Amino acid sequence: MNEGSGKIIITALIIALILFILYIITLIATTVLAIAAAGGSVWGGGRAIVNYGKSFKENMIDSNRITT
Repeated sequence: MNEGSGKIIITALIIALILFILYIITLIATTVLAIAAAGGSVWGGGRAIVNYGKSFKENMIDSNRITT
C-alpha cells in the first residue's frame, strides 16, 4: 500500500466517525423532542379536559339552577 491510499483510508475513516457522531447527536435530539412533544400533548390535553369541565359546569349546571 502506498502513502496516498493510506491517507485516503484515514480520511474516509475520519469522515465516517464524524458522520456517526452527528447521527448519534441527531438520535438524541429526536428522542428529547419526541418526549417534549408527548409531554406537551398530555399537558395540553389535560388542560383542555379541565377547561371543558369548567365550561360545562358554568353553562349547563350553574345557568340552569332553579331560582326560588
